[in-house]
Amino acid sequence: MMKAEMASTAMELVERLRKDHGERVVVTDSAELEFYAHDVFSLGQQLLAVLLPESADQLKSLIAELASAGTPMIARGGGLSYTDAYLAARPGCVLIDTSRLNRIVEINRVDRYVVAECGVTWAQLFEALEPLGLRTPYFGPLSGLEATLGGALSQGSVFLGSGIHGSVGDSVLGLDVATISGDVLRTGAAAAPDTAPFFRYFGPDLTGLFIADAGTLGIKLRATLRLLEAPGHADYLSWQFRDSQAMFAAMAKLSRAGLASECFGFDPLLAEMRMKRASLSEDAGTMAQVVKRQGLMSGLKLAARGRGFLDTVSYSAHAVIEADSAAALTDRVKRARSLVKDGKAIPGSIPRALRGAPFAPPNTMLGPAGERWLPVHGIVPHSQAADCFGALQAVMEEERACLDAHAIQIGFLYATVAAQATLIEPVFYWPDSHTVYHRRRVEPQHLARIGEPDANPAAREQVARLRQRMADVLRTNGAVHFQLGKFYSYRKGRNPAALALFDAVKRQLDPQGLFNPGSLID
Repeated sequence: MMKAEMASTAMELVERLRKDHGERVVVTDSAELEFYAHDVFSLGQQLLAVLLPESADQLKSLIAELASAGTPMIARGGGLSYTDAYLAARPGCVLIDTSRLNRIVEINRVDRYVVAECGVTWAQLFEALEPLGLRTPYFGPLSGLEATLGGALSQGSVFLGSGIHGSVGDSVLGLDVATISGDVLRTGAAAAPDTAPFFRYFGPDLTGLFIADAGTLGIKLRATLRLLEAPGHADYLSWQFRDSQAMFAAMAKLSRAGLASECFGFDPLLAEMRMKRASLSEDAGTMAQVVKRQGLMSGLKLAARGRGFLDTVSYSAHAVIEADSAAALTDRVKRARSLVKDGKAIPGSIPRALRGAPFAPPNTMLGPAGERWLPVHGIVPHSQAADCFGALQAVMEEERACLDAHAIQIGFLYATVAAQATLIEPVFYWPDSHTVYHRRRVEPQHLARIGEPDANPAAREQVARLRQRMADVLRTNGAVHFQLGKFYSYRKGRNPAALALFDAVKRQLDPQGLFNPGSLID
């Protein structure tokens, strides 16, 4: 079929979908298509249309219609990717925004599970569970105000609760997934007749196939997650360290002891970037949330300490310690302090503020002077964290002239994941103009406050090169990744038998390769 004929057929499909489902569901406005073609860093190929289904049944119908026409489709959750996760790798793709599938279907307090549609945000789920004294073990990324369950499950995710409970996949009991035919594939115990979704395993674990699959095997409709009783007591600890090795050692000790629900750290540059923002005591939104969740005394402590306590020439680590009773909390805090012998204790204002307002607007995707922001990450065993970080620092020294010439800065975020692992996240900042994506996602008042640098395509090109170089260094140092998108390598060097099984599953579920083409192919 010639290009002109293909374009005509595609437009006929879009017109038919618009007629059947309405303009609220089928979007072709050029400004909207431009926005949806961006993520935090990149611009994908032009989209044919954006679909916003309003029910699971409508989504299944749309998938079947697109598949019948041979039209590739990409699912999008909260849209906070920086790895081309939902960007079209070729023209003629339709993007399916699942954000309207946002019902919490069941909160089962007796059997301790929650069923929710995958367009539910982590903030929405947290707020529904909080008054009941419940939460999921892993309870979201810091972008959870907009990040959805489906996005996190498709791309992988860590942070809140990860210090003890691991990544998002470790909290999942089962999934409902729309297949290319428009049918629903159910995993976990609920796939058996007359069985509630209370258990993950009944024969082979099919749920795991769809965790971090980059949306290539199907589109997630519903997820069932474990529930636990939210600990009623918490304390917040922070330390500064003379060097990164001492910080990594302390974080690993806390991680192995299972003491910190979150344990994270900053290098001096990232600490400085944080401190350049408005002081904690001046952030009325954060203060209100701290008082609401932790009480007036916590709010007063936060206000009194402000931001002057953090020395931005040191490495720092921060921990949230939780327990079911005051006595147990006292014991856990004592144990945590006894493990961290090489750090200087400082006020725990940063973890206190983070827990007071765990889900904030995505304003941090721009720096305090309007700089562009781009992370890259790897997760390594504790034993390899210091060496891996050293290899990344060596890259920075080799590239010092380039970094200085283009005013590119690189800071680092660190976090522990369960008892085994450390996440290392280099974060790039550089002066550059904002895209339509930034102008729509960042709050208008914040944009006005920080300003916008001039366009800087030369620096942007170097950041793309350096990001790839850092990703390569992470892999050669034994790192794994979540949020693979279309950036991180999946296939290179992978066990051939495992790869053959994945490819066979892909052919079975998506024989035409219509779900998110371009993902997991390198």
